[in-house]
Amino acid sequence: MPDEARFEEPAARDRARVLAALAGGRLSSRPEMVEQLGLRSTTASRCVAELVQRRLVLEASGEKLGRGRPAARLVLNARRLGVAVIHVASRAFVGVLLDLAGQEIGREVLPVAAEADNAALGAALAALAGRLKAMAPRGMAHAGTVVCISGVVDVGRRLWLISSRWPRMRHLDIAAAIEPVAGPVQVVRQLDAELRARALAEPSAYAGGAVLLHWGWGIGMAYAVAGEPFGVAGGPFGEIGHWRIAAAAGQRCGCGGEGCLETVAALWSLLPLLRRRWPALADDEDALLEQLRHLDLMAVPALRRAAAEVAQALANLCRILFPARVILSSPLMGNARFWAEFEALFRAEGLMEAMPPPPLQHAPLSAGRGMIGAAGPLLGRALEDLLR
Repeated sequence: MPDEARFEEPAARDRARVLAALAGGRLSSRPEMVEQLGLRSTTASRCVAELVQRRLVLEASGEKLGRGRPAARLVLNARRLGVAVIHVASRAFVGVLLDLAGQEIGREVLPVAAEADNAALGAALAALAGRLKAMAPRGMAHAGTVVCISGVVDVGRRLWLISSRWPRMRHLDIAAAIEPVAGPVQVVRQLDAELRARALAEPSAYAGGAVLLHWGWGIGMAYAVAGEPFGVAGGPFGEIGHWRIAAAAGQRCGCGGEGCLETVAALWSLLPLLRRRWPALADDEDALLEQLRHLDLMAVPALRRAAAEVAQALANLCRILFPARVILSSPLMGNARFWAEFEALFRAEGLMEAMPPPPLQHAPLSAGRGMIGAAGPLLGRALEDLLR
């Protein structure tokens, strides 16, 4: 919901205050605006009229509890604006259309073959974005399309540089593919969106610096201070999976380099080995979380080495950023013995003398939560335009 501090005009600030209070369920009538927000009755009536005229608020007859006219009940018109969000799940694009309240209006899944190149991926994104825009109900304005992706991303230029899921893709211009069909277009990193959504849900818990490390098909991280992801306005950021390590010297990575952490620890490099023991292991991380939960992962020497390398990389990262908390998301960590081993390795690394490492929390990524975190900024800008 809008922040009144972003508006210079007093009337726009009043509209933003009222709308935020309505959306938060703190009030539902003009008298409550006067009582809770300290507005004059004439100002409250003007705000309501302007918000109704913009179709951001709906007005219904209220119950009559005493003498006089009953107070009209006011509610947010969540269907006034919608935003399409597309994210990557395994080798598929999942698209949803969300309204102002974060409710899902429509959903579609579009699988994309591993051999897809720039042209195929761009066409798939454009087709999905167009179909999501067409799902908008009558009266809903389309705020744009957010593409929430993994891999190496240049957020500022809206370029998808590298993805281990689609190795033939390089430097895909996402905006050029989607903007003619369902613009405006915003590109965000999936981990940034996830971390922003977590901070919105628990502001006090994320008041300091927080690191989110994802150890899955690839390895990446996000960093946020007071819930605001760092680096989202610039180029690539947080590619811890492509740090060079001595143990991986000479091993070729999908990024085009050699010696990356991912070559000895990412699932794209480990799964062929693991499938020699357990042939039915899936590519999808949600499925793997359940499959790996009860397996004897500690009996696999390559996994023990991977845990040591990732724990050291994470400790080194903490010596750079000194976060107040670290959240780790990985299908491997659903296995209790593996989690205990990794946590012990991380604790043993320490930070500096008399400085313990930050708390380590395992929390799987949530596609729904990440989508809401991704949609927020674009919806917020469209809402601010309507309030001005």
